[in-house]
Amino acid sequence: MLYLTCSSKLATLRRLLVSSFPESLKVCGALHHVIHDNPFRLQVLVDQWPEFTSVICHPPLEEMTDPLDPYTNTYFLFSKDPHSLHQMLQDPQTVNWKQKLQIQGCQPQLGKVLQEISRTSGSEIHTTSNLLYMRDGMEEEELKDCPISELQFSTLHPDEAHYVNAAWAFGGNERSERYVERCIQVFPNVCARKGGVGPPVAWALSEQSSELRMGYTDRLYRNRGMSRTMIARLSTMLYSIGAPLYCHVAPDNKSSQTATLATGLQVVGRWQQWEFQPL
Repeated sequence: MLYLTCSSKLATLRRLLVSSFPESLKVCGALHHVIHDNPFRLQVLVDQWPEFTSVICHPPLEEMTDPLDPYTNTYFLFSKDPHSLHQMLQDPQTVNWKQKLQIQGCQPQLGKVLQEISRTSGSEIHTTSNLLYMRDGMEEEELKDCPISELQFSTLHPDEAHYVNAAWAFGGNERSERYVERCIQVFPNVCARKGGVGPPVAWALSEQSSELRMGYTDRLYRNRGMSRTMIARLSTMLYSIGAPLYCHVAPDNKSSQTATLATGLQVVGRWQQWEFQPL
């Protein structure tokens, strides 16, 4: 196994991963930030180079000091060879299975490998499988004015993380709020405020794998095009910096599915999150 740090090798890896969309979206999105500033200090591990078959991105192990913090203890993976991936995941220098952690990817078929790893590592596994959406690009010319005249666009402040955290289906705790605050500080986001001031009433954030996440619209402003507008504006920001455009929506969230499709993102597969809890 090899950690890639050379800028030319990282750029080559990104080009190769693009050819494996949508399965490689999570790793490729993380790699985008690794190449550009890398605020979460993610590391890129391949099974071999240049003929790699498996890639894992994760924070430095020395930063994953809280055994109960899956938001920090997050891994992104892509693999063309389940056997190679299994070998990588068994290495204690790759994954600390004594911690609560989460693994994200866009390959449901890797669940078999992860189920086996959970048995051998003594961890309980919980799988979330949502619809994966993707679009090739989005230009500013496609943006429309805010559909609600009293609202104005802005960006979130770090001290507003509690609003996002309270509404986020994967959040709602102190550790997730710290994670949201970090994302607000360093990654593109957009929000809308009444009169341009006061607390946000709608927002969309991106995170360390460049995914559009944590979107929300206050009940008073729903069914009026705000979700579609938030997605479109954040997509334009991400596309302008060269990040892939993708997101996930729960299969039963019909309103978000409609808003996502309205921005031109299309269903291309499944978004997977595997959560591990040591027994």
